[in-house]
Amino acid sequence: MRLWVVGPIVALLGCAPKPAQVFVPATADDGGVASIDGGADGGQGCRQTCAAWTTPRALGDVVAPVVELSGLAASRTQAGVLYAHNDSGDAAHFFALSAQNAAVLQEFSVQGATNRDWEDVAVGPCATGSCVFIADFGDNSRVRSDYALYVVPEPSVVPGGAVVTVTGERLPFQYPAGARNNAEALIVDPQSGRPYVITKAPGGFQPSTVFRFPMPLTPGTQVTLEEVVTLPVPGPTDSQLTGADASPCGDAVLLRMYNRLVLMRTDGGALESAFGAAPVNVPVAQEVQGEAVAFSADGRSYFTASETITDAPPLYQSICR
Repeated sequence: MRLWVVGPIVALLGCAPKPAQVFVPATADDGGVASIDGGADGGQGCRQTCAAWTTPRALGDVVAPVVELSGLAASRTQAGVLYAHNDSGDAAHFFALSAQNAAVLQEFSVQGATNRDWEDVAVGPCATGSCVFIADFGDNSRVRSDYALYVVPEPSVVPGGAVVTVTGERLPFQYPAGARNNAEALIVDPQSGRPYVITKAPGGFQPSTVFRFPMPLTPGTQVTLEEVVTLPVPGPTDSQLTGADASPCGDAVLLRMYNRLVLMRTDGGALESAFGAAPVNVPVAQEVQGEAVAFSADGRSYFTASETITDAPPLYQSICR
């Protein structure tokens, strides 16, 4: 099986893949998640990223078996679905959550994969349509030589259904000159399908660096990432960078730190131009060890969640004003 984007195939996807299945009723309070199927925005798909956002509201608690949530991403094929996974040491599985109340809808076990240190998840285009990209690249001690992404075609979610085993492919990689880096943030360009890895610097005062995969993607073959840019964040008073996401039409990125959340816009061109933009603070809840962030499928809202394992943390949402 080959999942990878080749040349202009993603042009067929546009900015808004049509949902294959809708089972969560969408309302205005969803941030327009149903608009990808002709709902709140008249079928125009994702729109320019908002200039202002509402104060975060808690939708519901994240509960077991999601007990150390480290990554979050919105489905592009099923309205009202978020994908999430636990941190290191857990089984190689991920979960579908309700974007309305954080309820666990279904669990998916990734055949042949291991969870050495899964740190983020993204959804992006691939040759089969839309795929879940899971990042096994955490390396607190900076000793690993087996960094990788696992890429799985988006599954069909059946609320309350049995655990489903899914198959995907592995994208092993290394950093330039064999360097060792810790990373907790993954972005996939919604137009090209190119993944970007964003490092977590040892101290909060050190900016993070963006690396990209060479294209086309080659499953099973270790590649050397290409350094793109050093970000303007984290700044001197920030904590470390722990999560990221690209807007569905690729006009902005969200970058998560423990102490704040920032949005960086493109200059109207390629996604990479956002990495040099001025970071703008956007609303975020005060979360203990907040690590995860994800745009909704139409870009009209975003979600955050905490990794804390002492209590059931809420799933928060901010909506375009």
